[in-house]
Amino acid sequence: MNADRMDASLLGVREPDEFTGYLLELLVPLGAVSARRMFGGVGLFLHGMMFGLIAGDELFFKVGDANRPMYEAAGEAPFSYETKHGSHTIGSYWRYPPDLLDDAETFQAWARQAVEAALAASRGKPKAGRRRGALRQE
Repeated sequence: MNADRMDASLLGVREPDEFTGYLLELLVPLGAVSARRMFGGVGLFLHGMMFGLIAGDELFFKVGDANRPMYEAAGEAPFSYETKHGSHTIGSYWRYPPDLLDDAETFQAWARQAVEAALAASRGKPKAGRRRGALRQE
């Protein structure tokens, strides 16, 4: 792996594991993807937008209406984790089929669709600082 590329991509990751490094190498064609530690996992970001999550040795990509059927057809499921109050599921991130990791072109196509899902989700969020119905004082 190119040391310069790794230094630029592994932001906030103290000791990058082999899996994260491998995924970052596969993601090079997408652009300046960065990996950051968060909540016991690693988030994958492009242009400041999170589109992937690595938890343990599993990869989860952002899904939306356009790409969710691919994950369903592959028999995958949304990201979930256990808490002291039971299981918690985050339906906007689904497990990437591990058997497809050996095909770089397919992986990159699914990653691009995850980025598109993240973009679509960000367009649907209200802008920070703007509140509907707020009264203006003059």
